[in-house]
Amino acid sequence: MGLKEKYAYRKLRKLVAAQQRTPVIPNLALHSKVGVIWQPSEKPAVQYLRDYFNRHGAIFRDYCIFDSDSNPAAEANSLTVNDLNWWGIPKPEKVGDFIEMELDLLLCLAAEKNYAVDYITALSHAKFKIGSSEADDSYFDLNIKIDQNKDAMFLAEQQIFYLAQLNNRTDS
Repeated sequence: MGLKEKYAYRKLRKLVAAQQRTPVIPNLALHSKVGVIWQPSEKPAVQYLRDYFNRHGAIFRDYCIFDSDSNPAAEANSLTVNDLNWWGIPKPEKVGDFIEMELDLLLCLAAEKNYAVDYITALSHAKFKIGSSEADDSYFDLNIKIDQNKDAMFLAEQQIFYLAQLNNRTDS
């Protein structure tokens, strides 16, 4: 980890420490607001999640994070290398709306964790966050370990499975 990245993560830890949040498990039976963070290679998994949550009457928002090799057209719901400042921190005007959105659930499908993914996940105002991370200090309320199967579709299916299990427990 280089100096710039160390600085950026240190700044992120301070921002997270200033937050006060208590995770709340969303009820799938209610109309929920769901957000998904993803990368271009995970498009089929995003469509799977979109279809699933649309069937349940949820409001669905997604945010695509492109890597440095991509040069996509600028969209409102995407982040490119040009949207990062010199330190590699996403510019507030580009991610602010998604971060501040009052989501019931935030799902992260991003296979390649990077600072932008961690930044959006950590600072999101979502009530409950699910993803997969090898790090012990992830920003997820539910961290699903998928050691051998690093497939986005598998992760999406696991996220739905565990969310359903949590809903069964809280309904009783």
